[in-house]
Amino acid sequence: MDGRGEELMKAVIAGGSGFVGKHLAAELTNSGFEVVVLTRSPNAGAKFREVKWDGKSQGDWAKEIDGATAVFNLSGAPIDKKWTPEYQKVLVSSRTEPTRAIHEAIRASAVKPKTWVNASAVGWYGDRGDEILSESDRIGEGFLSEVCQQWEDAALVPDIPEVKQVCARIGIVLGNEGGVLGALIPLVKGFAGGAAGSGKQYLSVIHVKDLAKMLVWLVEAGQEGPINACGPEPVTNSQLMAALRERFGRPPVPPAPAFVIKAATAAMGKEATVVLVSQRAVPTLALAQGFEFAFPTLNSALDDLLS
Repeated sequence: MDGRGEELMKAVIAGGSGFVGKHLAAELTNSGFEVVVLTRSPNAGAKFREVKWDGKSQGDWAKEIDGATAVFNLSGAPIDKKWTPEYQKVLVSSRTEPTRAIHEAIRASAVKPKTWVNASAVGWYGDRGDEILSESDRIGEGFLSEVCQQWEDAALVPDIPEVKQVCARIGIVLGNEGGVLGALIPLVKGFAGGAAGSGKQYLSVIHVKDLAKMLVWLVEAGQEGPINACGPEPVTNSQLMAALRERFGRPPVPPAPAFVIKAATAAMGKEATVVLVSQRAVPTLALAQGFEFAFPTLNSALDDLLS
């Protein structure tokens, strides 16, 4: 006996009130877990029990970690806002501080979780053109890679060896309640859905339902360390935009040059880098361990989301 008991599995999600977190909570519930969401602004009427935390200090929330089966950390500020020097600090601290707080809570727990799944991103690989990227490939260069490395360093720690520690390098998430489609669909509907820059940059897309399913699967899977949490068939920006235009009956549109993308995103307070970099990551380890995608291709994902 490990102190958790035999009847009820419990999962704690930091960042569980966001787009991916809500899908993860639903998937965990369907899999028989009691779900507790750590949030800065608890809502008494929420679908799942919410517990207040500040994302950096220890407190009563840490009691929820003790005896839990699994802990998930999805915390992190949005990467699409303009990367001013000040916001770059926010991008790092909003990821590393919650991760360190969870590490400390796990370390102090009498009955430690079986599995800790911490978010990371395929941004770890940097801008890599058409190179196919699996978990064994080297880290990339640039700010995104640096952020992800600091994030993973905070999550993969040697002093809790009894806890399985996983970093899910999440790709571009497709869903109706958030993610990239919310930004692209209005452009396509407005006849402005051309490729960004060359359009040759790769996107490691994944349906949000497949992502939630994979995160839950990781609780019991043999995988430790980094794993690519993306679909098996990356697509180029041109392919994604063409597929969306087809869905909405829009004609081909000339691509927007990179300098136009940079000017437009700057005017909106957004960051162009996330639109123009190329990451052709594939889920080598998940496939090797038998994970099955419900929506393995872009078209199957869009058929489900836009039908």
